[in-house]
Amino acid sequence: MQSLQKIRRYEFFLVFISTIIYVVRRLFQEANHFDQTVTIAELNKVPHELIWGPLRSYNHFSNTIFPIITGAVFFLGGWFIFHYYIYPRFKEKKLDNQLLILIFMSIAFVVTGVFLFDFLKLYIRHRVDNHEQVIGIKVYSLFRKLFFFTNSLAAIIIILLYEGFAQFYYFLNKKLNEEKEENFQYLIYFLNISIAGFMMLVAVTANLPRKNYWYGAVRELSLWAICAATVYFAQEAFYKRVLPYFSSIKSRKFQTGAIFFVFINFFGAISGYFIQYISWLTYAHVNLGFHGEWIFQMFMILVFVSIVVAFLRKVFSKEKIALQTQVVSKSAELSSLRSQINPHFLFNALNTLYSVSLKENAEKTSDGIQKLGDMMRFMLNENHQDRIPLSKEIEYLHNYIDIQRMRIDENHDIEIKVNIQNSEREIFISPMLLNPFVENAFKHGISFRNPSWIYITLTHDAQKLYFKVHNSRHLKQENSPEKDNNGIGLENVKKRLELIYPNRHTLDIQVSDNDYFVSLIIGIY
Repeated sequence: MQSLQKIRRYEFFLVFISTIIYVVRRLFQEANHFDQTVTIAELNKVPHELIWGPLRSYNHFSNTIFPIITGAVFFLGGWFIFHYYIYPRFKEKKLDNQLLILIFMSIAFVVTGVFLFDFLKLYIRHRVDNHEQVIGIKVYSLFRKLFFFTNSLAAIIIILLYEGFAQFYYFLNKKLNEEKEENFQYLIYFLNISIAGFMMLVAVTANLPRKNYWYGAVRELSLWAICAATVYFAQEAFYKRVLPYFSSIKSRKFQTGAIFFVFINFFGAISGYFIQYISWLTYAHVNLGFHGEWIFQMFMILVFVSIVVAFLRKVFSKEKIALQTQVVSKSAELSSLRSQINPHFLFNALNTLYSVSLKENAEKTSDGIQKLGDMMRFMLNENHQDRIPLSKEIEYLHNYIDIQRMRIDENHDIEIKVNIQNSEREIFISPMLLNPFVENAFKHGISFRNPSWIYITLTHDAQKLYFKVHNSRHLKQENSPEKDNNGIGLENVKKRLELIYPNRHTLDIQVSDNDYFVSLIIGIY
């Protein structure tokens, strides 16, 4: 999993490189604009004095290169302080004097960068007559106190919008990393490449407005952010203030006045927020073209969206609680099923029997007890885990089959074939899913009176595990104590497959009077 610190370190280099690309491109554009302006004036046979006379007040380094570079550096510094120091402390609720100092520093960096750019940057353009003929060159400045204020505000909002997108990216990255499926890693790569590509695209193509930053993308993003924030706070208010009242209204007498008061409270809370920010932007002398009718229409649309979101949130909340309850119930059921195959007490008994067989020089018996002990150790140590290596499960199968072979004499007409593919890569499966079918095969497929056979095959590819057990079938005699004892093994494994591999397994069982065939396919991707 990518740590947040590692992501933020790469993020800084990405933003830094994007800023350098933007600055270099902007410098080349300004130089090219200067050359084209002078060239066009000369081609129109403008007198030399009308071209170069106004340009005496213009210095390309002082009025273009320096303000662009210093403006970018100070803006990058303000962003760095906010992104890496202010927001993390704010998120951890460390509201102290140090946080206030950092906020002041970040704002000071941004305001300084905007001031240096707006105050020092000079622009050049053609002077034209009434017939649109070029008659000279004009050097001018766009610095205005109002523009300086609004541009500083826009620069701060750009940082806030970036932080919002960054936090959303961290959230997505965290959720994708929490997924256990390997293929989700490719989504993380795609997300990172997309963001890096977008940053490079902005650096290569985007241009800040010359006169006022509020025109263009900054204005649109600000409006979208205000609408999104309004919907968020409105649905939060409706979800917490209105819906709980309606949830409890069944147990009390319907009161029209109370409901009216609840709605007034709700509308008052969100309308105050929305109108406050819209009016703030409007009366800051930012020419956004707002009208009272437009504000009312937008407000009603946002209210409707907020109510819908709150209702959907309520529905999904109920579904989430139901799913959590179901998961807890299934987990308890799964634990109960596992407990049926964990006979702890037998392990100590096996150790005692193993010691006795060694003293009596019963080598074959001691070897069988040792294998059975390994199986019990597997059940005690590995069986509690959600996933174990396939090699562990295969080792358990081999031990079980070897113990079953010990009771078969050469005189018996019994054929046992085992074909298990060794894995070249680490594959993990849930424990004790395969052996119950092998146990069933030895239980019902072996007869010391009639010819018997058991064929076991285990293979896999990159995405699936294939397990097959094919055995002869011998009906139990009427007086056999095992006739009506089918055990819990097969029902156990069927339930566990449904719980652990829903829609990711295929179990096919075919039974006849003479044979029993099991085919199990499990998705391991």
